[in-house]
Formats: sequence, C-alpha cells, structure tokens
Amino acid sequence: MTDAPMVIGQPSVSRSETTSASGPAAQARLYGVAWRWHFLAATIVIPFVLWQSTTGTLYLWSEWWMDVCHPELRFVAGIAAPVPPSARIAAALASLGTGAPGLSDHHVHHGATSSSPPADHVGRGPAVQEVLLSDDPRRSTVVLVAAANGLPFPVFVDPGDARVLGSLTAAEWLPGLTRALHGGWPLGAPGSWLLELGDGWAIVMILTGWYLWWPRGRGIAAALWPRWGRGPRIVVRDLHAGIAVLFSAILLFFLVSALPWTAFWGGELLSRVQTALGQDSPAGFSPGGAAAADILAASAAIDDVAAAARAGGVTGTLSIRLSPSQGAPLYVANRASSLANDRTLLADAGSGRIAADVRHDDLPLIPRLVAVGVHVHQGDFGPVNLWLNTALALSLLWLSATGLASWWIRRPKGRAGVPPKRVVPWSRPLFSVIVIMCLAMPIFGLSVVAIAVVDKLIGVRAGTVLSKTSRG
Repeated sequence: MTDAPMVIGQPSVSRSETTSASGPAAQARLYGVAWRWHFLAATIVIPFVLWQSTTGTLYLWSEWWMDVCHPELRFVAGIAAPVPPSARIAAALASLGTGAPGLSDHHVHHGATSSSPPADHVGRGPAVQEVLLSDDPRRSTVVLVAAANGLPFPVFVDPGDARVLGSLTAAEWLPGLTRALHGGWPLGAPGSWLLELGDGWAIVMILTGWYLWWPRGRGIAAALWPRWGRGPRIVVRDLHAGIAVLFSAILLFFLVSALPWTAFWGGELLSRVQTALGQDSPAGFSPGGAAAADILAASAAIDDVAAAARAGGVTGTLSIRLSPSQGAPLYVANRASSLANDRTLLADAGSGRIAADVRHDDLPLIPRLVAVGVHVHQGDFGPVNLWLNTALALSLLWLSATGLASWWIRRPKGRAGVPPKRVVPWSRPLFSVIVIMCLAMPIFGLSVVAIAVVDKLIGVRAGTVLSKTSRG
C-alpha cells in the first residue's frame, strides 16, 4: 500500500479525488504547478542573476585588468633579495601621512569619502585589511587599507627597496569593489540576506526547470537541440531550456557552495552546525582590519612568519591579516592554484611564534568542501576554471534574456501571463523535500511561507468578491 498523495492548492479536494487523480491529467496539472513555480522563482531570481553574473565576472578578471591598466603599480624590476615585509608595510603606511595615527591628505585625495578614521582606530591610524606578498619577484607588494566607506584601497610598494609606487582609490581598485558588490555591499547584512534569498529561489528554478525540460517522448540528445521549424514560441523555449540544462549542474554547485559565504546561513547556521559536529576549521579565518599602529607593532612577527612560511615551502601570494580583537593571531594564508598547496599559518602577533600550520588535508570534511567551493568561485584552478566561470555567467545572462523573451511570446495579449494555480496531488516524498529545503535555508523558507500566505489571502478575497457578485 502506498501513501495517499498530498494535495497542494485547494484543501477541499477529497481523499477519493486525490487517489483517483493519476495518469496524464494529474501529470499535466503537476506540469502546470512546476511551470507556475518556475515562473515565480525566475521573477525573484533574474535581478539576483544579473547582479551576481556581472559583479562575479568583473571580479574574476579584475586582477588581470589591474595589470593591464596599471603596470607601473603592479610590476617592478626583478630583484634577488627583497627588503623585509615590515619595511614595505611601514613605507606604505607612511605614505598616508604619519604612518600610524590619522589619515593624510593623500588618503583623502585618493577617494576616501571622509578624512576621519573609524572610531575604534582614532589616533591609531587607518585599518589595514590585508598585506599581499607575491612570490613573483616582478610583482609589487600590496597593502590594502580600509577607506571610510569600508572598501579597501591599495598602496603599492617595490619589494626591492620599499619605495612606494603609488595607490588607487577604492573605486579604482576593481578586485575589492567587485568582491564587495558581489557580497551585498553597501547594504551590509541585509544585502547578504537578499543574496541568500536569491540563492534559494535559484535552486527552485533549477529543480522545476529540470522537470519542465525532461524529455517526454523523445531522447535527451534530441531534447537539447532546438526545434528550428516549430515557430518562435518553441524555438525560443528550446534555446532557453537547452543552455539551462547544460549549465544547470554547474550552477547548482555554485549556488550550494556560495551559501557558506552568506551572513546568515554561513555566519550563523553553518558555523553552529560545524561546532556541534566537531567540524570547526583549525585554520579559522581573519577579516583583518587591525589599526596601523598594531600592524607596525607586529612588524618583527610579520617578518619572522613570512620568512618561516617561505622556508617551509608555502608558495603563491601570502595574504597577511590581523584582526583588531584583543590577542588576535597573525593570520597568514596563501593564494595557490592547487588544493595540495593550501597552507594557513597562525602566529603570535607579539613573538612571531607559529602556533599552527594547517594544510588542506588537515581540515575536517565541511571546511574542506567549503575551501573547494571558494577556490572554484574565485577561478583559482587556472585558465580552464576562469573561462568556465565566465561561460557560466554569460549563460545566466542568456537565460535571463531568453526566459523573458519566452514569457513575452507566450503570455496572453494584454495580460501579465502568470501561470494559473493548479490543484495537483503531490507525493509525500516531494512535499518532504520542500519542507527540508525550507528548514535548511530559513530565509528562503520564510519567503515561501510569506508567498503562500499572500496567495491564500488573494484567493480568499477573490472568492469573497465572486460570492458577493453571485448573490447580487
């Protein structure tokens, strides 16, 4: 005996009607429900898709663009023996005025919206978000300093003699600007919540899209090829669906692996799950942001840790961060193109003593999976990864355009063309999947509840109007 299916849409449907609702008619109604939710999901997701595709693609190519536009800042003559990192950092901070306290006219001139440092850094200098030390002798050292609006701006230093090459404004520093915009800046946490909402509905869009596309009466290969002779209604649909299916698995991976970056799901939900399961990363993470005075006080430790990292075989660009919290360790990680080369060193900011040297294989399962997602998102695995990410972003722009075109062609003349509600039996497993998704992604779940309530109220209001009309 099988469970009776659950009817979504009209609770007045009887059990006998539910049980008998099978075969082609029920499948047609289920197709209609999938089409309605695919439409609603796309309506929510298209602005998200356009924003994330654009900012993500710009971020992918931002470092290359900086090389093209500012070679005088990004490249130096090859050197055999660089000066210590502390000398380069001190020179960069000194170029802002006094090195530690306050912000200089140079800082204001190069794009800060205010000459006042954050309140917790008054008298201790601007916040230093990150220091980037390349292992390429032709590359300059980059010291990223927080502007008053929270965005980083870079100061470039020649590693051979600690000569300051110049700086860019936060708006000109495309890697920082595009990364911030991609993450929801300037809205802060609410911006991240919106991105998480779009992420959940994009997953719904993919799942319903698979169901709508699934071949019925023809092979998968044939279903991927447009039916050119069937008129614009069918051709545009096929051009939309074919590209969607080809990129859907990759997009689904990107959506799921992006959730750990969000403020609520990643910062609140996943972190608690990791702690409960004993899956916390031994490497942790540092947002940086220590005051210039604290960075200068840790100069000897920075030199020691950087030297130890290189001596220990850490390759790629070293990212050095120090958070403003009391007793925070120096956080030194590398930007490498191989998971096997991933390293994170934690050291005492006073003595330089290394407390932890974490490799990728040292990470528990969840942080390891998160690290893979980070690398793939950033295009760290070489040109193939970079171009695949770009192709995915372009495919999303294509899907948005063809989806809108398909809706415009199919909609009834003079109407919005929202697919009508359908009464359909949904199996308990399918209903369970929906509940699990809502619980696993609470912000998405709340939006589903909100839409269901609004939909119900509209239905009740429409029914009341019809009842009054019939009585009159």
